[in-house]
Amino acid sequence: MVHIKKNNPKEFAIELRKGGYSYSEIQKFVHVQKSTLSYWFQDIKLSEPQLSRLKKKKIEAAQRGSKTRVLKISKAIEEIEKTSAKDVGKISKRELWLMGVVLYWRERLLNKNDSDLKKGVRFTSSDPHLIRFFLKWLAEVGGIKNEEISFDIYIGKEKNLLNEAVNYWADITGFSKDNFSRYYVLKGAKHSLLRVRVKASSMLARQISSWVIEIIKQL
Repeated sequence: MVHIKKNNPKEFAIELRKGGYSYSEIQKFVHVQKSTLSYWFQDIKLSEPQLSRLKKKKIEAAQRGSKTRVLKISKAIEEIEKTSAKDVGKISKRELWLMGVVLYWRERLLNKNDSDLKKGVRFTSSDPHLIRFFLKWLAEVGGIKNEEISFDIYIGKEKNLLNEAVNYWADITGFSKDNFSRYYVLKGAKHSLLRVRVKASSMLARQISSWVIEIIKQL
């Protein structure tokens, strides 16, 4: 048991140390620097129970510190998500148009192949959010109707996964399963991909290409 000797800080600190108290705990009672405590304690030999207590306290302190850091990070992430959502605001039709053009630029127009433009507008992705976005872009910016759109599914060698892929993409796009009759086996594919094709759209493909060229000029 530790006896309080407030009139002699050094003796009090040494007695606390011999009781198995950590530097941080001792500093709550004796207000000196850790370097001073280290000097006072240099000749103290702690017993196994005392060392065990200190080790336990260090582990508990580390766990508390870890929980505190995790909580701070979680709060910071939550705040970032809230403020970021406000930054976006409501997307205008012009912003939607530009977003789609840049996305298509990255997806289809980097090779600058004229024969590719003749094949019309096509967009391929395994990301359901990008597929939904592109379909929205086609409808709201391009004025494309559902009957003008067709789909190709790419799957791995396991053809038994076709029904699963059809159900998945039908659910993602909101189109009937009858629209997903065409599929191709893609070697090495771990997830199914969906290609959106717009029928008779070579002129639209060239228009998008012209938009991209103008963006490049202004950059």
